[in-house]
Amino acid sequence: MNIFCNGCGMCCKLIPVKSGDNILVRDGFQIIDDEFQSFLIKIDTESIDGASREYIEKVKELFSDVEFFRCKYLINDKCTIDTKPPVCTNYPSSPLAIVPEECACIGDIFIKNEELKRKIRKIKEEILDYEVLISTDDKDSASYKKIIENLNRFVNKYKDFGSEDW
Repeated sequence: MNIFCNGCGMCCKLIPVKSGDNILVRDGFQIIDDEFQSFLIKIDTESIDGASREYIEKVKELFSDVEFFRCKYLINDKCTIDTKPPVCTNYPSSPLAIVPEECACIGDIFIKNEELKRKIRKIKEEILDYEVLISTDDKDSASYKKIIENLNRFVNKYKDFGSEDW
């Protein structure tokens, strides 16, 4: 469990999954294994309001094609599973984690997200440097293009989270 976690249980009550893909989007993109898949119970979000509604809208703003689930082991807002899988114990592990505003982890996620954005901006500066080198140095341009391709591949991994604007 994250040291900032206050045990609100929102991460167990509203688990966003890309429709039909079995990809968990609450902590970046994670493929759901069979064990975790068996924990999920689909929920209807139409009647949910308050902070939970705000969280649902926050997720849907990024991913319109999500469905929400809850964990079958969450009973009376307490986790009742004996041994939690890593997807639970390590959450939130990504700077791209989508957490509700009330989550105690939000400050830590913000800092990690800003560090990732800074890294992406630095990579974009490197790409520009290599593009200049390509225009001035014919003999290594193929190598530079390969480097640019790899750097762009890294940046594009975060495209759904807005990396084009970072």
